[in-house]
Amino acid sequence: MKTKIVKSLKNYFIFIFLIFKSFNHAYSYHDTNAGSHSDKFMYNYMYPIVKNIVNKNDPTTYEDVKFIKKETRATWDKRYGDSLYEASFYVFDAKFQLGNNVKVFINSEFQTHEKIAEIALKYSKMLGQLPVFLKKEVRWIIIHGPWKDKSKCTCMWYADPRYPDNRGFYIHTEMVKEKEEQEVAIHEAAHLAVDTLYYGTKNHSIWTDAQLKDSIFITKYAKKNPNREDIAESIVAWIAVRCKKDRIIKSEYKKIIKNIPNRLKIFDNYIFNNMSTYPLVCKK
Repeated sequence: MKTKIVKSLKNYFIFIFLIFKSFNHAYSYHDTNAGSHSDKFMYNYMYPIVKNIVNKNDPTTYEDVKFIKKETRATWDKRYGDSLYEASFYVFDAKFQLGNNVKVFINSEFQTHEKIAEIALKYSKMLGQLPVFLKKEVRWIIIHGPWKDKSKCTCMWYADPRYPDNRGFYIHTEMVKEKEEQEVAIHEAAHLAVDTLYYGTKNHSIWTDAQLKDSIFITKYAKKNPNREDIAESIVAWIAVRCKKDRIIKSEYKKIIKNIPNRLKIFDNYIFNNMSTYPLVCKK
């Protein structure tokens, strides 16, 4: 598969001399947050606690990824601040056995065809491991390289949920540990598929009521950003206890069940009654 992708990339460079480059524009998303309901939290961040609950050996709905073209886009790249930044990208179309296709944009900074093909395959397969109810709102991912000075990283991966039919998230390679990448992908996909069901809508009070009843936040990050990060952090915990119970420490399982039962119930009602968790197998 990688050889076919590399070959298509090389063919592209013959073709490119016959056409003009196409130009598209991506737009950035930034949000602010309100105060919290509680001073208590369980962890600093969720993904180190439940790392590797989904791993590269788990089932994926990934079917194929094909190189389409190279193009220049204005995108959000937080290495260069909060303004749009223009760069050249290799564009791929990732297909899945179930659900929507996803456009994969890979920054040309990676340089070699082999590396670009490797990245396209890796993250396409990772997208196929997302439960259908989360992947359905992911229409694109944009993959940048890492911060040169990793200590200056202000945001590892980040979502753009602004447009209902064109949502996606940004990835910076090397900024998330390998065993935590899928959990961070779940977190970012939740911003696209679940946040918009509650935050700033008529259902917002359903979530804030659950926050008050639980009287604790799953993480310090969620507590600091209760109207922006609480759902995304909590849904990683939901997947851990409902879909991958055998992969988390028993004491951590009990702690999650005990401390955020009302948030878990919201997800139970929404997901089990309306949505598919495939390829994950989940149960109450």
